[in-house]
Amino acid sequence: MKNKKLLWSFFMVIIIVVGCGGFYRYRQVNAHPQQYGVTKEQLFHKNELVKAYHVNFIVHEAAVKKSKDVVQAKVKFHIRQTGRPFYGERKNNPNFIENMYLNNPYGTSNPSVKLYDKSHHSINPYKALEHGKQPFTMDFTIPRYSYDMRNQKLRFSFLVPAKKHYVKYSLLLE
Repeated sequence: MKNKKLLWSFFMVIIIVVGCGGFYRYRQVNAHPQQYGVTKEQLFHKNELVKAYHVNFIVHEAAVKKSKDVVQAKVKFHIRQTGRPFYGERKNNPNFIENMYLNNPYGTSNPSVKLYDKSHHSINPYKALEHGKQPFTMDFTIPRYSYDMRNQKLRFSFLVPAKKHYVKYSLLLE
C-alpha cells in the first residue's frame, strides 16, 4: 500500500513538472508571434534591375510553353545578395528559390525544384549565391486545367522579406 502511494505521488509530480514546463514553453513561443504577410505586389519588366531589401536581381529571359497537359515556364536571372539572407522565414537562409514560384492567380502556383547554373548543371540552392556561375535558370510546371481556370495573367513571383513583411515582385509572363 505504501509503495502504491509513493508510485502514485511520483507520477503526479512528473505530470505537474511536465505540464508546467509545457505551459512555460508554450508561453515563451507564443509571446511575440511574428506574422509575415505580403504587403504589396510590385510588377517589374524583363531586363529591369530590381533593387529590393537586401537583394538585387534581374530577369533576362522568361518563356512560357503550353501543351495539352501542362504549362511550363523557364526563367533565367541574375541575383546578388546585398544584405543578410532571410528566405523561408529563417535567418541566414540563402535558399532564395524557396521564395520564387510560378504564380497562377487563384489556381495552382508551383515552386521550382531545381536550380541550374549558366553551364546548365544542377546546383545546390544553399551554395548558389557563393559558388554558382550566374545567370541561374529555373523551370516551373503547372497543370493545364489549373492554368485554364485562372482569372489573371500568369506571372513569375519572388517574395522578398523586408523586415516584418514580404514584398512580392512579379513579372507578367503573358
